[in-house]
Amino acid sequence: MKLKVVLVGFAALLSVSTAVAAPPTDKGKPPMTGAGCKPMVSVVLRGTFVSATTGSLSMSVVGANHWGQAWKKAGTASVMLTPDTKVRGNGMKVLADLSKLTNGDRVLVQARSCKADLAKSAMPTLTAVRVVGHTAKA
Repeated sequence: MKLKVVLVGFAALLSVSTAVAAPPTDKGKPPMTGAGCKPMVSVVLRGTFVSATTGSLSMSVVGANHWGQAWKKAGTASVMLTPDTKVRGNGMKVLADLSKLTNGDRVLVQARSCKADLAKSAMPTLTAVRVVGHTAKA
């Protein structure tokens, strides 16, 4: 009998301690949309190069993965570029090498976005992680 009382008391103390130490409602996770969200989805756009400025690249989109279908339907995309963006193809190694591309060259852009930002065919601003460019086919 005394053993049952001790076990019930121990179980009660254990449940109280877990209730006091419960995690916050957001469980420490980053927000699902907007600033501060952790990009988990890769958006891949394929098309032709239109122009590039210091911080952005414009392209006409002819193909995309599942997450980039909104840009494919629109036909165009403007992608932000950062110093961390990897640029490859035709001897390009750094962001400044985008000047080697001319209008009509083939471009493949890989960007990351939050899944919730892409809901309902939304088109949030994309920041490129990688840009691969090649000369246009003859």
